[in-house]
Amino acid sequence: MPVIADYMRTYPRVEVDLQLSDEFVDLDAERLDLAVRIGNLPDSNLRAKRLGALRRVVFGAPAYFQQHGRPAHPLELREHQCIVRTVDGRPGEWMFQIEGKPRPVKVAGTFRSNLMISIYAAAVHGLGLGYSPLWQVKHLVDDGRLELVLTEFEPVPVPIHAVWPEGRSSSAKVRAFLDLLASRLELRDL
Repeated sequence: MPVIADYMRTYPRVEVDLQLSDEFVDLDAERLDLAVRIGNLPDSNLRAKRLGALRRVVFGAPAYFQQHGRPAHPLELREHQCIVRTVDGRPGEWMFQIEGKPRPVKVAGTFRSNLMISIYAAAVHGLGLGYSPLWQVKHLVDDGRLELVLTEFEPVPVPIHAVWPEGRSSSAKVRAFLDLLASRLELRDL
């Protein structure tokens, strides 16, 4: 939203229709000028610009760590309360880089949710450890309500791209937004 707000202040006559979805939608069919996609891109007729990469992290509240200690290795998560997102493709399975290879680790706990906002709140209240993209909890880490653990075992960051249909980048509004977005996010690990 900060990038969109800056864009709209700079170009006050431009209208923005923000659509949020975890689905890979057809930009032409939906009449969308631009999309931000997280993950490896499938082959398509879309143009793309890499903006950065998304870090996936494990986090918990200082109070949780005081009471239960900090895991030093992903396999120690079996001894911890982990807050599981129930709508993931593989709920209760978190990815790590162990001995140079990607490896899933099974986790469990007494609190589960389908919404990330409740997972973050549960972690802040000391109910267990969470797992999500860093950018979604960075403000909670920065203000000390959450702390990161197992950072040396983080999986390979997931790429973030802006994508658009061929020919749309010639539109002044798309070019201006793409330039602003790229200047803010390019090559950062979020």
